[in-house]
Amino acid sequence: MPGDHAGGTIHLEAHMASRSRSFSNDSNGTRLLVACRILAILALALAPASAFADSNKPRVFPPGAEPYDQSYGEWAVDWWQWALSQPVAANPVLDTTGVQCAEGQRGQVWFLAGSFGSAPVTRTCAVPAGKALLIPVLNLGYFAFPDDPPATRTEAYVREQVSSMVNATNLTTTIDDVSVPNIKNGYFEESPLFKVILPANNVFGLPDGFHLDPSVDAGYYLVVKPLALGEHTIHFTGSNGGFSSDITYFITVARSEDSNGDGD
Repeated sequence: MPGDHAGGTIHLEAHMASRSRSFSNDSNGTRLLVACRILAILALALAPASAFADSNKPRVFPPGAEPYDQSYGEWAVDWWQWALSQPVAANPVLDTTGVQCAEGQRGQVWFLAGSFGSAPVTRTCAVPAGKALLIPVLNLGYFAFPDDPPATRTEAYVREQVSSMVNATNLTTTIDDVSVPNIKNGYFEESPLFKVILPANNVFGLPDGFHLDPSVDAGYYLVVKPLALGEHTIHFTGSNGGFSSDITYFITVARSEDSNGDGD
């Protein structure tokens, strides 16, 4: 069972234009035009790779952005509520193949899942065209019980329980072999306080409708703009203390009628 909820609380660790002048068709003009073209090709070949770096960057919303009118911290809340609202038999975080990747998906942003354990996980998933992707590179949640002692239900206390996430290491994400830079320094977020209402047969074995409140998260998330139709590979890793995550997704982006998502 993921996490430890002895004593009440639960702690989880679960992207050259050019202008030319017209030349006459005489021989000198033709030679000049050819020479210009050769020089232009040479200039293109000798240009530093950094000049074209932007075209190779994953389409990730930058730090501080509000993708689809929500901050990264607000998306973190939505991710945990999605992840913990799925019963054990269909929970995408427990899924090791991708067969459950469409469970609970709705709206503009499609959630990828991390893992509650440290073993590498590889999933295959079909995603409807036009969906952005939320990647939980590495995250840590703390979930208090309503009857916990008052001193352990304050905002200061619950935030302290996830403060170690700022020291996370090995934070990497590649999207079709292109790395997302600056995850460690750019994409750390702390969520607002939130509540989780657990379903029947939840991952903690607690009663249906049980409230985890207050809850809080700290972690590193990426929101990737919709990918092109076709095949894509996403790989993300991270470590914090004794926990590590190594997740690979083989994703097929398809039109909604061809995918296994609801496409809402």
